[in-house]
Amino acid sequence: MTLTTGEGVERLAEPIGQSPFPGAYTSRFDMPEAAPVPTGVLESPFGVGLQEELLSREEEAAAELLEALQDEDFDDALEMLVDEAASRALADMGAWSAAPSETEAWAELEEWISPLATASEQALEDMADRLASADLLGMTSAELDGLLAPVTGESSLGSEAFDQFLGGWVNKATSLVRKAADLGKKGLATAARVLPASVLLNKLKGLVRPLLHRVLAAAMSRLPASVRPIAKTLAAKLGVGETADPEAEADHEVAALAESFDIEATALLFAPDAQEELAEYAPSEAVGDGRDRFADLDDARMRLGRQLTELPAGTPPIAEIESFIPPTLAIRPLVKLGMSVVGRDRVIRFIADRIASLIKGMVGTEAARAVSRPIVDVGLRMLGFEVPADEEPGLAGEALASTVESTVLRLADLPAGAFEDELQLDAAVQQAFAEAAAAFLPDRMLRADLPERETAGEGGVWVLMPRATRPRFKFRRFSRTFQRPVSRQIACTVPWSDGGTLETYLVDSGAEQWPVQAEIDLYEAIPGTHIGHFSQDDAVSAGSPRVGEFEYLTPEIAGLLLGEPGLGRRPSIGGAAKGRPRPTPGGRYFRVRAAAQRRKRPRRRRVLVRLEAATGRLRVIVRLSERQAQQILAKLERATPAGQRDLPSVLRMLKDVYGRTLPAVVAGRLIKHSVVARPGQARTVADRIVAGVTAGLSRFLTSNAAQLVAAIQEPANGVTITVAQNGLTKEGLGGGELPAASVGVRAGWQSA
Repeated sequence: MTLTTGEGVERLAEPIGQSPFPGAYTSRFDMPEAAPVPTGVLESPFGVGLQEELLSREEEAAAELLEALQDEDFDDALEMLVDEAASRALADMGAWSAAPSETEAWAELEEWISPLATASEQALEDMADRLASADLLGMTSAELDGLLAPVTGESSLGSEAFDQFLGGWVNKATSLVRKAADLGKKGLATAARVLPASVLLNKLKGLVRPLLHRVLAAAMSRLPASVRPIAKTLAAKLGVGETADPEAEADHEVAALAESFDIEATALLFAPDAQEELAEYAPSEAVGDGRDRFADLDDARMRLGRQLTELPAGTPPIAEIESFIPPTLAIRPLVKLGMSVVGRDRVIRFIADRIASLIKGMVGTEAARAVSRPIVDVGLRMLGFEVPADEEPGLAGEALASTVESTVLRLADLPAGAFEDELQLDAAVQQAFAEAAAAFLPDRMLRADLPERETAGEGGVWVLMPRATRPRFKFRRFSRTFQRPVSRQIACTVPWSDGGTLETYLVDSGAEQWPVQAEIDLYEAIPGTHIGHFSQDDAVSAGSPRVGEFEYLTPEIAGLLLGEPGLGRRPSIGGAAKGRPRPTPGGRYFRVRAAAQRRKRPRRRRVLVRLEAATGRLRVIVRLSERQAQQILAKLERATPAGQRDLPSVLRMLKDVYGRTLPAVVAGRLIKHSVVARPGQARTVADRIVAGVTAGLSRFLTSNAAQLVAAIQEPANGVTITVAQNGLTKEGLGGGELPAASVGVRAGWQSA
């Protein structure tokens, strides 16, 4: 059963702002419109209905394959690779007295990632050798799985990011081979064209280096505005459309890379000329337009900071801010286009005039000295840096330039209508400037009654980092490290991006007693930040941070852990829907450091969802760590007073793993695949599906708990539980009876 789609001013007025300073995928089931038939084409003797049926079958099969290829683990592997590459590039930049050129940096990254490319190609060659003489159409699924099994084991390339990518790459290849065999058995000629499997795998092998090249381009912030130059054309040919939102593509480029690859892999089966088009795609095309907009902003920030400290005291820096705004807006091309609707130059003049009126009291040499001293006291020295006296004024310039930059970026998010209303824009400038000043200038420089202050107690300032790469800054760090005892109750309420909580993170990292004495560092993204950049924090004196240790800091988490909710920020809507949000300017993160914290396992999601809308099949994959599995085993082996296994406690422990995240993830899948149209309806349906998952687990534990015990007792680390619902229909999801869920258990962390 197929699931279907559900329902400005010429003369600047006098500034009126108050200073903060004292005393001053379209649906893949929609058919594309038929192209007009040119004159002179011979008339077909076959009925139109038959032609449409064949086209529909092929498009439905393409959509089914695309769904089968989607893998959150692979998405996470790409994200981890981007972050690791960004971290390495920044480390190389800070290791030399003269920063490497872009060509040199690119060459270093290519050398670093080359072993992964070679291993990925070799894995497909090994798979092709095993399948060389196999009759995919004549063998059973079990026989095919037996041939594929030897190449699905874990390997080690000395890097968590490499190992996770290689495992995901092999899973992609096995999914493609299995689906090709399945389609061939159904008689689709598209699949038969690329059989035997060695031909298909050889074509797939040709996609790995272009993909890894785009990963490096993303790490260096050099991807073009659209990261899917070929996928758009191929998606149209396949009739599957694209699910990513073009407006959000720049903020979620890793997800776009993964979807682009899935479309290209699908095209190997269903688009006869796909290989030629992909071969013509030069890897250099992924690098973008040749301009480094983030370096331009770095230079503009440094220039404005110097100007603000060198201008005569009390001078409104209108011209200087006017020159600074364009490179700031250049990093937000979509916003820049929206602003042009009401006259971009006029808006820039207006904003520059307003900000200049608010900051003029902080301009000049004497003001710079007054600003820099507290910045040194509560900023650089708290982070362990010594600042020569002659460099102190530059810190004031940095802070003031950051204040202007943050103000402009906040204003860029206003709706277009706000730029047409002078009063609205005045109010927005005043609020945005006050919020920015409260973040980047010391508390003693602010009004005592300023409501935008971020902390009620002892404060700090956000400092551009790393200092070793100045002026090529990549993030900000809060100058104060919070030392807090974290109780188990609080830790259980702080969500973690892998689907667990701070409690699971700390226990998996070695915590044995509560409360845990922890140190908490805070980070803020700036334009061009990757999470990997945070790991190059040169204020950390011992033990370099790892990429997977940073989590998004919301106001709720900041309130629980720090007692200062004003330090948190809301993630973007799109970012919040997919685990850890990708850094956007102003987004904030935290890192928890605890005593005796040992190296934890790679960050991987504890709950996966696989929705095959074309076949009405939904699978929920729940992955337990070895610690969780052993806790469940202890419950299963311990009898209740009535002499029975403690199954209620086991079911509750399983619900604790998926209950927090599963409803939102299922709702997101339903909307993404156009099964349900409205978010509210999607959440209602998701709640019913999650209830079905719990009911399925309950039946399984009642009758087959021994299978779970056997899987836990195997030597592999952890356990994977798969709950499948087959035969979902639109009617059932709309309120009818849902099919009963089946449950399977395997040892180790599995992806399918």
